[in-house]
Amino acid sequence: MNVNNKVRLVDESAWIGVVNAVEANRGHPLSSSVAMIIWSVLVVLAILSRDALCLESVRHGDDPFNDQFLAQVLAHAKTWTPDTSFRAGIRFETFRNLHGIYPSAVDFTLPTKRNHAAYDANIPEHFDAREKWPMCQSISVIRNQGSCGSCWAVAAVSVMSDRLCIHSDGKLNVELAAEDLMACCKDCGNGCNGGFLDGTSFQYWVDAGLVSGAPYNTTDGCKPYPFKPCEYPFTDCHREESPRCSHHCVEGFDGKYRKNKFYGSLAYKIPNDERMIRLEIMTNGPVEAGFAVHEDLFLYKTGVYKHVAGKQVGKHAIRIIGWGKEHGMPYWLIANSYGTEWGEKGFFKMLRGSNHIGIEETVIAGLPRV
Repeated sequence: MNVNNKVRLVDESAWIGVVNAVEANRGHPLSSSVAMIIWSVLVVLAILSRDALCLESVRHGDDPFNDQFLAQVLAHAKTWTPDTSFRAGIRFETFRNLHGIYPSAVDFTLPTKRNHAAYDANIPEHFDAREKWPMCQSISVIRNQGSCGSCWAVAAVSVMSDRLCIHSDGKLNVELAAEDLMACCKDCGNGCNGGFLDGTSFQYWVDAGLVSGAPYNTTDGCKPYPFKPCEYPFTDCHREESPRCSHHCVEGFDGKYRKNKFYGSLAYKIPNDERMIRLEIMTNGPVEAGFAVHEDLFLYKTGVYKHVAGKQVGKHAIRIIGWGKEHGMPYWLIANSYGTEWGEKGFFKMLRGSNHIGIEETVIAGLPRV
């Protein structure tokens, strides 16, 4: 039974009660109790009508969070399972704000690292960077970008943090600051309004360095993430404004900005070659990549994601930490930045080996100065 039918039945039964009450008092002044009953019924009807209209407007129409679209995804998604527990009130616009890769505003190109040894190397069927480098806590961390289109910066500094730890043999277990990158690198992007997946972020790490970061509302790093986490399914979030560049650490942090810098030594891109990408990850650590976001991604819960329905709504940057196969389907193991309530505790799997929706097209990495 749909919402309108439920409300219609409630309406009819309620009005029958009102009519009976009136008939019972025909020719007599309404008692205070009867008047109160009638008034209560009218109030309930008004509330039900309001809620039905709200539910109808949110669950139908162009917004992908509706029953028709969910049914379409369920019919076509053979390798992954969508989240069917959505409720009214989810704001599609919030999801749009989370995707922020745009064409580069500058003519910048990183050198390409072509490792032809990938075709002779013994590359395993399954790999998880968390298992190879367990001393590096950052690899297991799922960041939450909040209602800010900072995926380009969050993914980049996550990769840098991982590699800083890996190449220092666990001595530098630090979380680099996304705010330092998104606010101070003007050639890298536009803060919460998106950025570029062209390697400028990694080159900035080499040239200017980045300070330590920390989760929102802490003083564990020089520049903690400035935005409150936006918890899935993102019903209570608002768009954030881009931070301004500051060469100071937050009050309460024991250290100076310029002395807290961590630098890269080399920035490069990996070609659109699935074996070369895998060899790079298993040798040097996670990489940054991007892909075209379609509406069905928002419904992802578990399995190997493959786009099956909905239109493209933007592009998104993520961190690839490994790969494997599930029921014979090859996948990339990816750390997202929607928080731990989304997907598989913040991670998800995507079809590997066919450049699905651009996932292997632009892959960026670098090495730290240790």
